[in-house]
Amino acid sequence: MEFLKTCVLRRNACTAVCFWRSIVVQMPSVRKISTTSPRSTVMPAWVIDKYGKNEVLRFNKNMMIPIIHYPNEVIVRVHAASVNPIDVNMRSGYGAAALNMKRDPLHIRASGEEFPLTLGRDVSGVVMECGLEVKYFKPGDEVWAAVPPWKQGTLSEFVVVSGNEVSHKPKSLTHTQAASLPYVALTAWSAINKVGGLNDKNCTGKRISGKESIIVGHFSWPAVRV
Repeated sequence: MEFLKTCVLRRNACTAVCFWRSIVVQMPSVRKISTTSPRSTVMPAWVIDKYGKNEVLRFNKNMMIPIIHYPNEVIVRVHAASVNPIDVNMRSGYGAAALNMKRDPLHIRASGEEFPLTLGRDVSGVVMECGLEVKYFKPGDEVWAAVPPWKQGTLSEFVVVSGNEVSHKPKSLTHTQAASLPYVALTAWSAINKVGGLNDKNCTGKRISGKESIIVGHFSWPAVRV
């Protein structure tokens, strides 16, 4: 009888041990998954929370990094930006009603939802990400652009622009030099071409307020002789 009891105990003990070992062996292995490094979702930017004078300007360290909403957009990392008279006027509320109609033509948003508003129209920087339909740019390209006034501006670390609002930065210019040109140059070009009606076919040899007009390709630039 004792012999049978001992066999039963040993058998139960062996079963327990085997059961415990089976749990250890059958534990699922941990898979190592390769992932990209985590990226911050916020950035610094100069913004306004209401219209007014210089005191409404605020340095915000926690602005959300913009994302691509349309396939023809690119994200640019800002290396240099500039301030134009339109930025000063927009800070004071210039064109607010018209710009809000452009931002929200269906009047879905409540009044004041354009804030916090980032100022700045000019930018020179590097492409970080491209939409699916962008063909002429790739990450790493140095570009410059003039951002329309109804969009978030360039006084920030990143800005989103459409593919037709950006072009490759001239290699002869630094980012600081390039950021001083786009908006003012396009304003001058608009006055000469759209208002004055001058182009590369009809203004060769003509003068504009005593200044010669230089034609380079499809661009016209007034030249001052010293």
